[in-house]
Amino acid sequence: METKNNIHYGMIDVLRLVFAIAVVSIHTMAFKSINEDLWITTSMGIARLAVPFFFIVSGYFLYSRIGSEKEPKSTIKHLLRIYVLWVIIETIALFPLVLSSLSAPPILIIERLLFIGVTGSLWYISSLIITIFIISPLLKRDKLFLLSIIGFVLYLFGTTGYTYYRLFEKTIISPLINSYTSIFMFPQIGITESILFISLGAMVNKYKLNKKIKKSGLLSILSITLLLIETFVLNKTGIAKDANMYLSAIIAAPLILIWAINSKKDISTNVSKACREYSLGIYCSHQIVMIWLAMFIPVLFANTILRFICSLLLSALIITILRKTKIRKILLR
Repeated sequence: METKNNIHYGMIDVLRLVFAIAVVSIHTMAFKSINEDLWITTSMGIARLAVPFFFIVSGYFLYSRIGSEKEPKSTIKHLLRIYVLWVIIETIALFPLVLSSLSAPPILIIERLLFIGVTGSLWYISSLIITIFIISPLLKRDKLFLLSIIGFVLYLFGTTGYTYYRLFEKTIISPLINSYTSIFMFPQIGITESILFISLGAMVNKYKLNKKIKKSGLLSILSITLLLIETFVLNKTGIAKDANMYLSAIIAAPLILIWAINSKKDISTNVSKACREYSLGIYCSHQIVMIWLAMFIPVLFANTILRFICSLLLSALIITILRKTKIRKILLR
């Protein structure tokens, strides 16, 4: 069990894995073959807390290290290594697809490789790199309130691209968000989502909010309920063009982190480490597996629940194999 200042972080690692699985459910549209409302509840709703949780956890732990002279260079270097190596793996694993896409405009190819990778899964890592580089001067000066305000404004801006698209499609904001996405490809990539949640994670750490907020479990459930209400309203009314950045996630993600920090569940160091490695590995590899399934077993791929199960299991198998090699140190940590 990993500890710091008598705080146990095992549950955070467990949730990292749970949310990595949630990302797979998003991309495979897991339960759409079973029931439309179940799909909205899971893939379009609760699962959308995954990346906010990843960002807020990164912010929480980054705040503990940012005072070091090695930071942020050490973290950025580490993330760049992971990003570049996974892009290389994607390119090799999907070489025929990569070859066929070379006819696209060079600028689009460059943007894709820089911001989302070959499959699109790596956007979280690229956004983390960009954001840490940009905000580290303010983070080192402990300007968390200013960062959170900037992050909140950017987050609201990002929601106009997909989640609240229909409310803003004919306003002055529409061309602005279109210009942003012409660079970063999607409204949640870059700095629109990451700055806010990294700042919130740092604030949870600085102000020890886990000690000040009581009944975080109950509050987490209530915030997830709020998110589901927002999910159904936006997706049933057609306001949302896609579901990426919910306003209620701003409440839910910090509460879930606080609940995880306060969890009394005894989780061993080995389990905790395995959860971290599988979460990163599954997150980075699952879309490669999805594309393989679409290419070689299209009948299986057509059923969303089978697509989800097979993508998850094959990704887990690949990571299990990688964990037995020395490469785990640079790909999975």
